[in-house]
Amino acid sequence: MGPGPALIMTLALALLSLGCGVKAPTIEAVEWRIELQQGTQGPHEALSVFARVHDEAGSDDVEELWVSQDQERLAWKLDSGTWVKRMEGSDTWFGAPGLSRPDLAPLPRGDYRITAIDAAGDRAEKTVQIVGSFPALPPPSLVLRGGQISSHGGDWPELLLLAFDASGTLLASKSAPPKSSTLSELFGSDIAAKTRELAAYGYDPATHSGYYTTRIAVK
Repeated sequence: MGPGPALIMTLALALLSLGCGVKAPTIEAVEWRIELQQGTQGPHEALSVFARVHDEAGSDDVEELWVSQDQERLAWKLDSGTWVKRMEGSDTWFGAPGLSRPDLAPLPRGDYRITAIDAAGDRAEKTVQIVGSFPALPPPSLVLRGGQISSHGGDWPELLLLAFDASGTLLASKSAPPKSSTLSELFGSDIAAKTRELAAYGYDPATHSGYYTTRIAVK
């Protein structure tokens, strides 16, 4: 004997309730920076953008993040193979640095659309306005001599030293000390043993601007 009408109705309502409970992701916040990066033709502007995305099915349900500037018809697609995903407490941030134009020309100012898409194809959008000219500050500097690392901020409000491994992955960052230091003194022996390149990074939080020095080999 099959299920009665009441049971069938109960199951149908339960399935409907589950279907209605599935929600699109939400973009809760966006952080951005315009950064000068070194290249073969000299420094060029690149965009660093990160979005705090919430998805009720979990952060692994987010499959794509798009950064678009419609006026200039620019778009960058980020996914698990290209984005940087970081956790801050219970918050999940998706994004990437180094988003530049194909011709390495200065990035347009104005509205940028951030779009998050989950596995079901549901999406969320948030528009941020990127404005302001790059500050006319001297570039930061970094020198490695005789095992001693010294740096100068060039009047940037914040100065960081960055350690990279052989694949170019960022291992650690630390505020630059006022005096010369060894790699182990800066980052500890474990990070020092894995570090193959160093760079300095000046940052101005008031203008969302950053400046990378050329990376130098340490081993």
